[in-house]
Amino acid sequence: MTPNTEWKNATISLVAAAIFFLICIISIMGIDGMSGGYALAFVSLFLAVGGLVVALLFVTWARARDAILTDPSPVAHWDYPEAMMQETTEREYREFQARNHVMFMVIGGMLGVVALVFLLFVRDGGPETALVLLAIAGLLFVVSRLTPWLEYRRARAAPREAVITHQGVVYCGTVYPFRSFLISYDGAMFYEPQRNKPATITLSFSQLVGQFIIRPFTITIPVPAGEEDTARQVVRNLRGRV
Repeated sequence: MTPNTEWKNATISLVAAAIFFLICIISIMGIDGMSGGYALAFVSLFLAVGGLVVALLFVTWARARDAILTDPSPVAHWDYPEAMMQETTEREYREFQARNHVMFMVIGGMLGVVALVFLLFVRDGGPETALVLLAIAGLLFVVSRLTPWLEYRRARAAPREAVITHQGVVYCGTVYPFRSFLISYDGAMFYEPQRNKPATITLSFSQLVGQFIIRPFTITIPVPAGEEDTARQVVRNLRGRV
């Protein structure tokens, strides 16, 4: 079963907060304020408070995930064959690459056009601004290529299992609680198998980003061959909880 690593993350955040708070105290007591002591103390205190807030978030997530990992009667528990998991991972990798490529073409193209305008029509500072914009476009290109590869490596090394409970889902080592801080579960859909693609369950979530922005996202779980009826029952059970 997938371990709950959020407790480890909470501990690391608390240790970091304590270290920054200690640096703050040392800065106030041992460094002259006008020689940088006040500035160092302010930055350290800010980081200590930030570390404490992050630790509290991890504790909230860890408690929610404990409820999933310790559920004695999961709705479904599937162990995937290596060949199926490899095929699914590679397909998701290609889809991730395609999405990032389209996004880069749109954003990078806009940056390129704006850089060209600055280069041709702005005399004072135009070339420098154009170089900065092109550098940002280059950075976005690297990120668009790197993130799918990192996710592919993580997925290949993750446990080949899916555990679905009434509290949430564990899929390939990642835990998705149905109710946690800033995240809520919206619903589930079952999709019939297609050519060269197994049946899937798609779970929809909403995440609060900032104060007012709600960002929806989905998790797609492949269904092993022969488990389609179980998957349909899973979706019916999960829909009943919305």
